[in-house]
Amino acid sequence: MKKFLKIGLIAALFFTATGVHANDDDFTLKVKGEKEKYIRFTADKAENVNLSLIGSDDEVLFEENIHAAAFSSKIYDLNALPDGKYVLKVESDLKLAKYTVTIKDGEAIVSEPKISSIFKPVYTFNDKVVTLSLDNLDKNPIEVKVYNEYNDEVYNEVFKDKAQLTKKFNISKTDSRELTFVVKFKDESFVKTVQTY
Repeated sequence: MKKFLKIGLIAALFFTATGVHANDDDFTLKVKGEKEKYIRFTADKAENVNLSLIGSDDEVLFEENIHAAAFSSKIYDLNALPDGKYVLKVESDLKLAKYTVTIKDGEAIVSEPKISSIFKPVYTFNDKVVTLSLDNLDKNPIEVKVYNEYNDEVYNEVFKDKAQLTKKFNISKTDSRELTFVVKFKDESFVKTVQTY
């Protein structure tokens, strides 16, 4: 019930804001005014964005997928949250921005974002073959797991020292109705579910 109340109170929408802000050229996060616990998120161009608010125990308190056709803006009411540090994670197709939101003494303070360009896994489908491609310029370890619809692990491999990963999966040989690919690298996790027929 407590989680439900927090989530319900976070998602308030308004259209005016001024004040301190953090900007990474594609996203903007502003505090509505001094001594307030409202933050405004602005997407400066048309794109799909996943926005999530994460608590100190890595619990996702709120998550929203924003499909902006052009410039869009939303204000979130954080009054239901107690004092503490939170992470607001904003992810687009090519970029990941993490903002630290500190709530203290009735106001929200937003840090400058930690921005990283991310290379997400790309999946192509051709004649019952799924090809997973991923650019990994830093040659970090890449863990690839595949699960069936019953959450049974059917594939697991860690690739090391690869600047470009290309892995093909022949899905004609499975009797699973769907497969979920989980790719982990650089402390990030990417999930994609595909229907096999």
